[in-house]
Amino acid sequence: MKAIRLIIICLLIAGGLQAQLPQGRTKATIIADALAQLPADNQTQYSQTMTDLVSTGEEGLLELIGRMNPPSNQSNERLDYAISGWTNFVANDEARRAVAADAFGKALGQSLDNEVKAFVIRQLGQIGTDQHVESLAALLKEEQLSAPAAQALVSIGSEKAKEAIAAELSASRSEKLKINLINALGQARYSPAEQILLSELGENPSEEIANSVLAALGSMGTRNAIVPLKNAAKKVNYSYQGANGATAAYISLLKRLVKSDPKEVAKEGEQLLAFAVKQNRPDLKVAASQLLLEVPSVNKGKLLNSALKDGDIKYLTRLLEAYPFHNDRKATEKIVKELTPKASAGKQAALIYWIGNHKIANGATLLSGYATSGNRMVQKAAISSLAKIGNEQAMLVLAGLLKNRDDETVSLAKDALSTYKGDISYTLASVFNECGDAGKKAILQLIANRKMESQYNLVYNQLFTDNSVIKAEAANTLQHVVTDKQLDDLFNLLEQSDAAYLPALQQAVNAALSALPAGEQMKLVSDRMGRSANKHLYYTALANSGTPEAMAMITKAYGSESGKNKSAALDALINWKSFSAIYPMLDIARSSNDKGELGKLTDAIVATIAKSDQTDAVKYLYLREAMQFAQTDKQKNEILRQLGNTGQYQAMLFVAPFMDNAALSENAALAAMNIALNNPSFAGAETTRILEKVSKTLKNPDAGYQRESIKKFLNENPQTGGYLSIFNGKNLDGWKGLVENPIKRAKMSAKELAAAQKKADAVAKTGWIVEDGILLFTGKGDNLCTEKQYGDFEMLVDWKLYPGPEPDAGIYLRGTPQVQIWDTARVNVGAQVGSGGLYNNQKNPSKPLKVADQKVGEWNTFRIRMVGERVSVWLNGELVTDNVILENYWDRSQPIFPIEQIELQAHGSKVAYRDIFIKEIERPEPFQLSDEEKKEGFRILFDGTNLDQWIGNKRDYVVESGNIVLYPSQNFGGNLYTKEQFDNFVFRFEFMLTPGANNGLGIRTPLEGDAAYVGMELQILDNDAPIYKDLQAYQYHGSVYGVIPAKRGYLKPTGEWNYQEVIADGDNIKVILNGTTILDGNIREASKNGTMDKREHPGLLNKTGHIGFLGHGSEVKFRNIRIKELK
Repeated sequence: MKAIRLIIICLLIAGGLQAQLPQGRTKATIIADALAQLPADNQTQYSQTMTDLVSTGEEGLLELIGRMNPPSNQSNERLDYAISGWTNFVANDEARRAVAADAFGKALGQSLDNEVKAFVIRQLGQIGTDQHVESLAALLKEEQLSAPAAQALVSIGSEKAKEAIAAELSASRSEKLKINLINALGQARYSPAEQILLSELGENPSEEIANSVLAALGSMGTRNAIVPLKNAAKKVNYSYQGANGATAAYISLLKRLVKSDPKEVAKEGEQLLAFAVKQNRPDLKVAASQLLLEVPSVNKGKLLNSALKDGDIKYLTRLLEAYPFHNDRKATEKIVKELTPKASAGKQAALIYWIGNHKIANGATLLSGYATSGNRMVQKAAISSLAKIGNEQAMLVLAGLLKNRDDETVSLAKDALSTYKGDISYTLASVFNECGDAGKKAILQLIANRKMESQYNLVYNQLFTDNSVIKAEAANTLQHVVTDKQLDDLFNLLEQSDAAYLPALQQAVNAALSALPAGEQMKLVSDRMGRSANKHLYYTALANSGTPEAMAMITKAYGSESGKNKSAALDALINWKSFSAIYPMLDIARSSNDKGELGKLTDAIVATIAKSDQTDAVKYLYLREAMQFAQTDKQKNEILRQLGNTGQYQAMLFVAPFMDNAALSENAALAAMNIALNNPSFAGAETTRILEKVSKTLKNPDAGYQRESIKKFLNENPQTGGYLSIFNGKNLDGWKGLVENPIKRAKMSAKELAAAQKKADAVAKTGWIVEDGILLFTGKGDNLCTEKQYGDFEMLVDWKLYPGPEPDAGIYLRGTPQVQIWDTARVNVGAQVGSGGLYNNQKNPSKPLKVADQKVGEWNTFRIRMVGERVSVWLNGELVTDNVILENYWDRSQPIFPIEQIELQAHGSKVAYRDIFIKEIERPEPFQLSDEEKKEGFRILFDGTNLDQWIGNKRDYVVESGNIVLYPSQNFGGNLYTKEQFDNFVFRFEFMLTPGANNGLGIRTPLEGDAAYVGMELQILDNDAPIYKDLQAYQYHGSVYGVIPAKRGYLKPTGEWNYQEVIADGDNIKVILNGTTILDGNIREASKNGTMDKREHPGLLNKTGHIGFLGHGSEVKFRNIRIKELK
């Protein structure tokens, strides 16, 4: 389909693929295209889509509105996006805005559902003008539409619009309508309607109407409304709860009248304040005072005196905040004078905060005495305010407080000083010796927090005092003030200090070293170690560089040293910052028999895994490895808990046996359950067995709920099949030796093959052995092969290369090399690209997308998925091969074998495998012609296994379960063509549409250009999709696009297979759909006077060309494709 597709395809298409986008489209097709891609994924797509959509003008917008369904029926989501997007898109374009507004106005005269009309009204409100007022005003009488119509008129905001609302209120008798109209008038602030509202208020209205009138009058009334609103407020005793109610409306009105009628407002405000004071109503006092403060003629000093005399902290605070008294000298003097120790604590605090907030002159002097007040509230206010004043005098007062013997006073001063913006380092130093322990600690903490390098000497000197408290704080502070210039001092301190301070001093050394390049760090530390008898002191400094060389030195030291040096080396590895430390820790654990050491290592390994950003697959591998070193049930339970978060199938199998250990059973059961329930793809016989055991094992308080979740999972997922183990961990049952390659084997007689197999099996048993549940290739012999042959499958396998001259291996899929395994250090053979690639590919990608290998000697895990000829590989949880065709190494002119054995490659180096699982993916047998079709001369173009007879977009058109499936999300469709060209033929195929699907069958077309014009396109389309209901006849399924229309009504529902036959014989084209001829015409005759779409079709009469499926952004499936050439 040329006219129906995502507009943005041709902007974003990748890989040289071209979507079919004709230069001229009907309005119906533009609308269909836009709806198909809304909501847009990005701004570029949105702008392009809306530009095209708006080009359809009034007719297009009315068409969209006419398609909207009542809310209880089909969703209007795409239409909502399109119409509201249209409104916003044209809002700043006067001409297009007028067209859209007129269209909305016309739509309101049509027979539409009220909810749809309300939506249209809201759009019109955004872009309408006076000429639309009349149509909106007519809707004010309708209860269901009055509210949106009134709001729309408010949005238009002209006098005419407001008059229309007021006029309808005068005539209305419905309470619901009146409330809508009154609220609208209040929002519009339409003062001429005041008398109407006052009349409503005088007619003893309902409470709801009265509240609406009061709120509206508060928003738009004049002095005429003061008395009515005041009376309403009196009735509720001036109850005041913020923005709502009679009192709020009264105060709101008075605030509005400050400029126009200040005397009246002043009088009302003073009366309200007097009432509030008499009744001791703090909120009302605040509201009345704030109102009066806005009146220029009101004596602000009198108000201030009242608040100061009142003493209510809330009232006083709010009043002080509401008016810039700090700009009034007399007011400021008055406030300062009121601040005396004799005032109430609340009053003192309020005044102190005001002095601090406004940085009143001499504020630090005024507040210094209150900083030591016996009332904690006053003291906190004073210290906080001194911090806000922030001048030198304030800082000196605060620093002086550090000498106080009250710990909380010191703490408050420290917090205040931490906010000071200037340099306080020398002031702190000047008071340090006069302080007690609390003050000294506070100063050291301030020095640390502000990284005062200038105070290094002060901090350093404290390390030589006899005060252990201060000494410890200084040691902790040191790391924050050192530079590389003090490294000699720090090294000497390390050598001389007590053991208690060593960790802090080592941190200081690391902080100083961090300013230097890693290589220079290594040299400095190595030189110092060479001159020291206490090498153990420097391993953390070596580790700080994070270099492989440092790790190697520390690891070597662990192996060769003893005592403190050995212990320190281990601690350095345990505290290493990066994940790479796991390798030496594992090496040490594997050679250790010391239970204490193993316990320490286990904790470190598990913690390193937990805090790392490694994939879940990698975490599984190392947690499993750590389990063998765990010394306590606590450690084992923690490992089980973490394994439960990895989501790995092998992890589920690994934890399951621990359910038999009473001390570990609960965490093992929870881990297995979490993995299974979060991964429905693991469902099958083994998972069912494990979950049934989990149900019996669980004993925690939530076990009942968990059993219900397990029951639900088992009911919703298969309980048979799934992953099956093809290695039993005991022997080579199910495996055999390698006999030649698949092509040569196929040529052998049964007798020859049996004899060769016997020899191969004998060789396999010498090179492949089973040790401790691991399948091990010793380095001599040939590939090990599965006895069973596999088609489509998903494979899980853990593997490990061992250090040696040339570590190398691989996995053959369907007897074909290979998913590569090798040591990335072998750069001489290109191994630096990593494992997991399809090494022997030549035309298709052979290298992995990224390096995801673990260190040689450690376990890795593959997930391999092979469907048809395509392979995806995940190495250690990273996608390294993405749906790549595996080429037939044995005969590159042929596709990969549909069914064959899996092989573990023997490449002369030691390699181990474990946990080998296969889940077969069901697929139909290759399509075969019927005997009748064979006799007629048909041949197969697609048999369900490969695309070898096709060229073009093989990225998005993939083979899946015996079908060609187009997944356009990857590259927005694109075309798939036959390799051969055809002239006259009978073409048979089956297809399945998804809702709204759109594709095309190109015939006699070249590989470049728009097939509908440079060749011929037969439409493939979901005719019944609502977005296509207004297409031209020649745009529906089966039509020769733009030339000859096809009959409709013979497609099967979406999701079902259709059978179609296309006969192209010279100029005659015939299309038979599901047994019915839907098109039978002559293209030359049909186009002799021009085509139906009035377009040029230069390739329409091509004699020959390719056949192609033309992607237009929709998922479509094809199968069982065959052709018979006609002479």
